[in-house]
Amino acid sequence: MRTSLRDRGVVTPIELMFVLLFLLVGLAFIGFVGRLHGAGVEVTAASQAAARAASLATDSAMATEAARDMIDATGLARRCSAPPRSTLTWEPSSTGTWQGGSVTVTVSCDIEQGELTGVWTPGLRTVSMSDTQPIDRYKR
Repeated sequence: MRTSLRDRGVVTPIELMFVLLFLLVGLAFIGFVGRLHGAGVEVTAASQAAARAASLATDSAMATEAARDMIDATGLARRCSAPPRSTLTWEPSSTGTWQGGSVTVTVSCDIEQGELTGVWTPGLRTVSMSDTQPIDRYKR
């Protein structure tokens, strides 16, 4: 069947609609991945800052408080759907004391994926990161 000249090119708007739809879905996915990566970077920075603050404390009780204060100061709570959680563990030095050991702080943040890109990705995702720092052996 032979088509007339005026019917040629009618399929192009339909093809462009599919391309536009593909581009919109791709843009939403890139936005989701970018925001999730941004949350991961903030959690990493918060865990590093908290571990460094804890390593400067004089004992484990003060280290836990210093780590918690540092996490609150980073502003990570605005990114998380619930308050960020943290755990602190420490290894004593070879002499069994606080000074000279190492401290590890793990920070976890629950992120509502619906907040990231709307209805495209419903659900909850947890981003968690830990960092280890040597405890300052000269702090008294």
